[in-house]
Amino acid sequence: MPEQPRLDQEYPDRRLYDTKTSAYITLSDVKGPRAFREDFNEQDAKTSEDITRSILLQIILEEEAAGIPFVLVTCSRR
Repeated sequence: MPEQPRLDQEYPDRRLYDTKTSAYITLSDVKGPRAFREDFNEQDAKTSEDITRSILLQIILEEEAAGIPFVLVTCSRR
């Protein structure tokens, strides 16, 4: 049986909580090496809404604003 994706929850104060490790995490934790090793989902703790896309977009925007190209330029020019 395949392992369930890691579930992180975002609380109203915008803090992220990793339900697997029972610890608060940062966006750096989400975009770090663990993101490439396992599947994960981001969920609003109050509504249970899937917010994975908005969290990933936030990471991309922060990286781009810091001058770190997140999306390959060659892919975006096609």
